[in-house]
Amino acid sequence: MSKEVMMQAVIQHEFGSADVLKCEQIPRPSRQEGEVLIKVAYASINYADLKTRVGGKGEAEFPFTLGLDAAGMVEEASESSVFSPGDRVIAFPKSGSYAQYAIASEALGFKIPDELSFEQAAAMPTVAILSYMLIHEIGRVKASDTVVIHSAGGGVGSMLVQASQASWG
Repeated sequence: MSKEVMMQAVIQHEFGSADVLKCEQIPRPSRQEGEVLIKVAYASINYADLKTRVGGKGEAEFPFTLGLDAAGMVEEASESSVFSPGDRVIAFPKSGSYAQYAIASEALGFKIPDELSFEQAAAMPTVAILSYMLIHEIGRVKASDTVVIHSAGGGVGSMLVQASQASWG
């Protein structure tokens, strides 16, 4: 009989302030075909996480783990995967990233360039992808357009400023 492998995770059992977040031992998730198991190095904290924590995004099934994205190292992948154990990745885990390990669909994982640290990579996925979509797909901004960004102090707003300047600055 094999012993269940455990890990540390930040678990939420109710809505509320940061005090509702508890570090607990839980079973390490098991990877399915088409998924990767990631040893999380860094996880971002997004506005959506804060909104979820206090109950501002509707109902939730407790307990759960917050976290939209993470940076880490692939621990396990299928033989046919584009990923191999040891690959440095950012990903959008299916059940939260505030944990030692997370599972993500291979389609929602991306290799990190060597010159980018885990810390830098973890700060980017949600805000960078959303900013790209807002500028290029939704706004269809052209070089001749003037871009007004309200509330540029948060993650998405500050990324929009940087992306706008990089594209046409």
